[in-house]
Amino acid sequence: MKMNKRLAMMMLFGLMVLIAGCGKNIPAINQELLQSKKSVLMITKPDLNEQMGAAVQKTLLNWRDSHHIAFEWIHTDAFEAVQADKIKATPYDYVIVIGNELTRQAAASAVAITDKRWILLDDSVSQQPAAASGDNLVWRTTGDGFMEKQWQEWVKQQQIIGKRFEWVTVSSRPIPSMWAPSEEAETISLSDAEGWYPQFQLQVRQHVPDWIVVYSPLDASVLQRMKSLQVPIVNMSLTSIQVQWEPLLASLFDLIEKQWTPGVTNYDTQELTINKPQ
Repeated sequence: MKMNKRLAMMMLFGLMVLIAGCGKNIPAINQELLQSKKSVLMITKPDLNEQMGAAVQKTLLNWRDSHHIAFEWIHTDAFEAVQADKIKATPYDYVIVIGNELTRQAAASAVAITDKRWILLDDSVSQQPAAASGDNLVWRTTGDGFMEKQWQEWVKQQQIIGKRFEWVTVSSRPIPSMWAPSEEAETISLSDAEGWYPQFQLQVRQHVPDWIVVYSPLDASVLQRMKSLQVPIVNMSLTSIQVQWEPLLASLFDLIEKQWTPGVTNYDTQELTINKPQ
């Protein structure tokens, strides 16, 4: 009877320990562990979709369990001085930053903090160029010519059959010259110019285009107003990508363990799923 009671107590204690360990986040690594192993800091936004979050966690755990790479994973809405100071003060070997906003916020720190190797990974179509470089920096992006490449065939086909375009963009994102040569500059409206919309309306009435093409994102209210012009709208700015995170993150192991190859490079088509508005 006493043995049964003792056994029951031991089983209860074991169950309590098991329950206490469930549901905890991946623990942060301590300084001693960082200094004794190759180490990675992963920085992402808090609102990752389920697929991406699972891919990041799977990759980090695999690196730790199979390759003895220590890691810490932090979530932040913005890369600011507090993150830069943490990186300076902690002996990470690699810093991986995911997300277009975070990568551009972190770029200056990547250039300045040269005792770490940085891997910046864009997660959407790049509206701004990857304007940073260094021997300690790898930056993966869609590249400046991405939108042109995705839409070139459609624009060419429309031009061949004589369709006319009215273009809307911003000053920092010029329309490709093959689509709108300089002699057609009057067909381009810049939505970041003050009071641009009345002039745009006037141009549409004068030019009578077959298509209004939105090349840079616009507010939903402006797009709604455009519909009243009764001209078909092609919103190229809705072109999006879905990065194949699991194979992409797995491929970073070669950078970390085998051959570090710095530079800004475009994603390969097999690394992305590309979604275009119909």
